[in-house]
Amino acid sequence: MARKIFKTLVTSVVTGSLVMGMCPVVASAADNDIKLGLSIYSTTDATADPMVNNMQAACDGMGADLVIATDNQNLETEITNIENLIANGCEAVFCLPYSDDAILRIAKICEQNQVYFGFYWYDLTEEATKKVCYDSDYFIANIYEDDVWSAYTAMKTLNEAGSSHIGMFGLPTGRTTTTKRDEGIKQACDEFGMEILVEDRVNTNTSDDAASSVESMVSAYPDLDGIVIAGMTQTCLPGVIQSLQNLGLAGKVKVSCIDFNENQTEYFQKELVSGIVGGHFTGAAWLGVLAINQLQGTPLVEEPVSIKDEFLVLQSADDCENYNKYLYEELPYTADEYAQMSQKINPDFTYDDLMNIISTYSIDDVIARHNG
Repeated sequence: MARKIFKTLVTSVVTGSLVMGMCPVVASAADNDIKLGLSIYSTTDATADPMVNNMQAACDGMGADLVIATDNQNLETEITNIENLIANGCEAVFCLPYSDDAILRIAKICEQNQVYFGFYWYDLTEEATKKVCYDSDYFIANIYEDDVWSAYTAMKTLNEAGSSHIGMFGLPTGRTTTTKRDEGIKQACDEFGMEILVEDRVNTNTSDDAASSVESMVSAYPDLDGIVIAGMTQTCLPGVIQSLQNLGLAGKVKVSCIDFNENQTEYFQKELVSGIVGGHFTGAAWLGVLAINQLQGTPLVEEPVSIKDEFLVLQSADDCENYNKYLYEELPYTADEYAQMSQKINPDFTYDDLMNIISTYSIDDVIARHNG
């Protein structure tokens, strides 16, 4: 598949304090005087790659440099990344906090250094951490998704496919996202009479581990007829499918997921998956839009904000092919479109305009904008 790459040359721009797993990537515009930092678990899979490319496009269009650091879902690496990004001159830094306690630590670091900060894929629900953020002069926003809905939708897909005895791959406990997705799964179980027979919150980061886990699930629960992956589909789905194929259960044990995978079109074509919820990779770009306007002296909003980003739902090979063509091989928003989200470039642009763009995000919306 052809893939436009918006990341530029990897270079060691942070000196003296690089940590294992940190891989800075710098935007090409040398004359930009705004620098943003992003800590993310990876830059290469079907969720992280478009996240990085979309934020790069926002920076390219609006006039900012971008430095990216990978954290491999390790909290201490994430904290070190934030410190290194600030040391490298980033005026705003963004990450997915791996616990509510991490928020307090990150907020303190940014306050001490007078650097703006924000969170993607995270709903601030714990009152103490919410207060720390909203009381800060440097907190920009948190971008979150309706994770109760996403997990409920994944389970509803399994119910419609005829499954009721489910093996679950879940996210680690201690995260708001986990709590909400668990809630959505419970809601579906209560409504549709489904049962979670077994859950695995450990073996989601590699395909091989997920494959072994499926073998154990099937061995222990012969009546298992569905698998829900409530996150990290990008890494574990191939192992799940391979294991089911080896066991002669592919297409019989139904599979529904959250997060996109690079093989999803093939899986839909072969009827190996029933549905995937994902495509929520614009969150960091929205943080970038808010921060760049702030740093350009034309803030779109005077107070910190909490913004709900939208999921996409794929339920067929046709859905996947449209997604591939219009949102993956290209981008849902071009650098030129992001440029129009800067009040420095487009004085008429408002926060309400941004909210309208975010709320209408869908495959149909992208097709209409780019082929109208």
